[in-house]
Amino acid sequence: MRRAVVVGLVWGAFCGMANGLPGATTVVQMAVPWIWVAAFVSYRGADSSRLAAVLGAIALFVANVAYFGVGSLARSISGLSPVGGIRFFALWAAIGLVIGPIAGVVGWWLTSQRRSFTAVVMLATVSVAEPLALWTHIDHLDAHLVYIAVAAAGLAFPLAWFRRDRRKALRALALVLILTYPIAVALEATLIALRQISSPMRLI
Repeated sequence: MRRAVVVGLVWGAFCGMANGLPGATTVVQMAVPWIWVAAFVSYRGADSSRLAAVLGAIALFVANVAYFGVGSLARSISGLSPVGGIRFFALWAAIGLVIGPIAGVVGWWLTSQRRSFTAVVMLATVSVAEPLALWTHIDHLDAHLVYIAVAAAGLAFPLAWFRRDRRKALRALALVLILTYPIAVALEATLIALRQISSPMRLI
């Protein structure tokens, strides 16, 4: 539990302080880094799927508290109302309580010989799919550079994780490439529904 709280606090505070900086803002506002944080806290930190889910949820909830806490403090210092971000906090805290447990379980699966393949494919796919979903909606060079870096990391992940088993690595990479587009379409539709990007859909 302590690991989830500490990691959540550190990540949330970093996001709160980095938001507004070129490049860093894109990282902060993407879902993928938050998913990786939730997966990290349960990787070798949980001994059951239930605990992994709890750790993932705690990490993202605490991270949201820290992120919006720093943001509210900055708004107060600037003379603005600190309550302006409450609606966004409620939205993303609720989303974190859904995504956090899933990512936590996926992180725990990485330690399982039987389930690690699925976990690697899931983490890599979302890491490539989100940049694809956002690419045509955010027309900024620094954002596109971040998208390229995140997608490249996603593609490299299966190759690095299964570096001792080339066939498994290539099979995982092939699945990532197959699944990326439909997942990107689903992410684009979800982000439009949440009003995080503007309509219409551009991947279909």
